[in-house]
Amino acid sequence: MNRKKRTGVVLAVTVAVLVAAAGVTVAVLRGGDSGPGAEQKSFCWGTLKRGDVAALGTHPLHRYVSDEGDLKGSTLATCQVGAGLDAHGVMQQLQFSLSVGGSPSDDVWHLADDVAGVSPFRAPLTGVPGWVNQSMAGVLLPASCSARLHFGGAAYVRVQTLADQDKTWRDGTLQRRMADVLMTAATGLTRQLGCPSAPFKAPATAPRLLEGHAPASGEACGLPGFSVPAKYTEQYATDGDFRLWSCALRAGSEEAHFTVTQDPYLLWLNGSGSDRRSATLTCGGKKTLVQSDTEDDGLARNFRTALAHKADCA
Repeated sequence: MNRKKRTGVVLAVTVAVLVAAAGVTVAVLRGGDSGPGAEQKSFCWGTLKRGDVAALGTHPLHRYVSDEGDLKGSTLATCQVGAGLDAHGVMQQLQFSLSVGGSPSDDVWHLADDVAGVSPFRAPLTGVPGWVNQSMAGVLLPASCSARLHFGGAAYVRVQTLADQDKTWRDGTLQRRMADVLMTAATGLTRQLGCPSAPFKAPATAPRLLEGHAPASGEACGLPGFSVPAKYTEQYATDGDFRLWSCALRAGSEEAHFTVTQDPYLLWLNGSGSDRRSATLTCGGKKTLVQSDTEDDGLARNFRTALAHKADCA
């Protein structure tokens, strides 16, 4: 074979190898497909396995498929999981979505709105800067992950159920399943993005949504000495310590929100400076961020005073 022919053969083989390699790379990023009819073995940017996605389905599917958005883009990247795309690119029998985005919020309450959805009964997840809601759960990713993404603000991952899970699973079962899948996805994402941290661990007990109660006279939000106007007829307050504490007061459609956090990452994100709505204190010997979301300055002052007495703040 002359030199010119040998060169042509080598080029043809090289192109074929590169095309095949590109196909394998795309298959990995799309969840491990090796063809249109192949069964997917990993989902949502390679962060979940079949057992993970099946855990959020009330009716098992014969075949699960995920359709992922671009993690390198500048807008929310969403992965949908269901039975597969139809001819119009619509996911059939949609089970849930996994989204990765960024929140520019500079206060804890509205940051939680972005991460886990808006509601007064949203509850904190144990050990991580995250929350669980009625049909959503979300957690912040490490700061180093935010630098590798282009969404702006603090990076987070959120799972949202989209079928009839909230009608099927009660007593915290849905919240437990969402938390399990969320922690698995968050751990996988940190590895995929090259910003690994300690593995995200699912809580040992099922996270429970906050329940509404009438504010106790002179002890609203569980804080002795905290009196609130009579118009507030409902409160949703977390129990336990002040790692990720919140209380929402409701008067019809009007709400007032109060948050207290000792979570190191949230302190780093939101703990600089003080104003009439936000202050960094030392409570029980720990650095503590205290924030109020209300136009009533007197109510905010009463809250801080009552908190200072209960939590030994200075």
